[in-house]
Amino acid sequence: MPDIEDGKVRSELLLQHKAFIGECHIFDGSSLLLPHKLLLPKTELVSLLKNQVVKLTIEFISELSPNSPDCLRYYNILFRRILKQMNLKQVGRNYYNKQEATEFFDHKLVIWPGYVTSILEYETSITLCADVNHKLLRMQTAYDLITGLRDPQTRKEDVEQVSKELIGSIVFTLYNNKTYRVDAINWEDNPRTKFKKSGGAEITFVDYYREQYNTEVTDLTQPLLISKGKWKKSQQDTPHKPIMLVPELCYLTGLSDKMRKDYRVMRDLALHMRLDPERRQHELRKLMNTIQTNREVQRELQLWDLKFDTNFVSFSGRILKEVRIFQGRRAFDSHPQFADWSRETRSGPLLNVKSLDHWLILYPTRNYGAASSLVQSLRKVTPTMGTAMREAKMLEVSDTVQSYTTVLENHVSSKTQMVLCVLSSEKKDLYDGIKQYLCVKCPTPSQCVVARTLDKPQTLMTIATKIAQQMNCKMGGALWKVETGMHPCLQSRSWLLCSCIHFESTMRIHVAMVTGNTSAFLPTYHSLS
Repeated sequence: MPDIEDGKVRSELLLQHKAFIGECHIFDGSSLLLPHKLLLPKTELVSLLKNQVVKLTIEFISELSPNSPDCLRYYNILFRRILKQMNLKQVGRNYYNKQEATEFFDHKLVIWPGYVTSILEYETSITLCADVNHKLLRMQTAYDLITGLRDPQTRKEDVEQVSKELIGSIVFTLYNNKTYRVDAINWEDNPRTKFKKSGGAEITFVDYYREQYNTEVTDLTQPLLISKGKWKKSQQDTPHKPIMLVPELCYLTGLSDKMRKDYRVMRDLALHMRLDPERRQHELRKLMNTIQTNREVQRELQLWDLKFDTNFVSFSGRILKEVRIFQGRRAFDSHPQFADWSRETRSGPLLNVKSLDHWLILYPTRNYGAASSLVQSLRKVTPTMGTAMREAKMLEVSDTVQSYTTVLENHVSSKTQMVLCVLSSEKKDLYDGIKQYLCVKCPTPSQCVVARTLDKPQTLMTIATKIAQQMNCKMGGALWKVETGMHPCLQSRSWLLCSCIHFESTMRIHVAMVTGNTSAFLPTYHSLS
């Protein structure tokens, strides 16, 4: 009394009585776990918070046995304390080793290695479940991004472009190792703006970061980032105040679209972040070795009379039997280890083929060559699949959503089976606009492909094969089927085929049981809201 919401402050108030409760204790902000009973079932203590008297009441609730399910929560709190003692930094729910960070100066990226851990009861014992995790940070702040989008002549930021790049992104602040989601940008205020601290005193952002974190803010004219933050259920009645952040102190996280398209970036990241089982086991064993050799950690565990087994839990796995795949009149097995049968499917007709009689191809003016190459490749791969393909109606469009929808409105009819759109880039708004029109206003199967994907002659035939297979499925055809082992069911052999049929405002799922004769159907329809 008075009530204090901040769990960190509550812990500090309790630690003022460490001599009374003992060094061996676990506190989660509301519940206190001790290895011994206090003298009295109810104890009142007094702590000081900035010259304010705070009364603490500790009351005995229950005694837990070592295998009690409630103990699992305290085991996890204890293990998080151990990770902190190993100098790992908490970011979100996971812990990372900043000292072993890998820096990619060519790509302006930093990778922090870390761990995802949880202590739970599996099978017959309490087990530490751990996995390797990584935190990807950019050597670029939100301030760098803002200044990079300034007009060199007017020295003014492109407000719309900055908002598009920053809003919705996750930023990381080194001064407190926390991540925030950027929900808006405040262009009116700057670091010289004053705000009220929890005690009621006013202070500027510049002075606050200097006093609190010994960090200097250099540009006093930059805007502020707004993060709504996470609001706890216990704080529903408390007025919600957004968090204001200084862009100069906020590092960007994750990969930009440009980085994802860069082969060199993705290759270098994969070497460090995609670990095979052997390397993953090596990293986890290194974690356990550190736990076993760290004196401070071992002292903490000895207080509770706890220890970790140094060996991994081993068990016998099982290999699924091979699946028999049927395509047309052919049958072949999938490899149980690789589960890939794409090569086999290219050499024969599909299970259920739909012909392309009435279809459209839309392409931007500068991508006519890519569209023509795709059509030529489709003519080469479709005969093998058993698909009869007539000439498509080639339509030229501008690189805007309005142009695509206008052309579609003028040329799509009830006979149109498929619309293939060649896109000049991976613009999400362009793709979304086309799909929305062809799914809602004019329900027609469609397939989109980026022109850049078609510029590689060595892979064009493979890409054309995949596109032809997707179009066949979207028109109601089927590539292959598998034996499910359901019996008895009409005959000894049975398969389950599912296809979705879209009827304007109602989606119906057509479930058909197919016997050895693929023309015999027993349809049932289910309407879904």
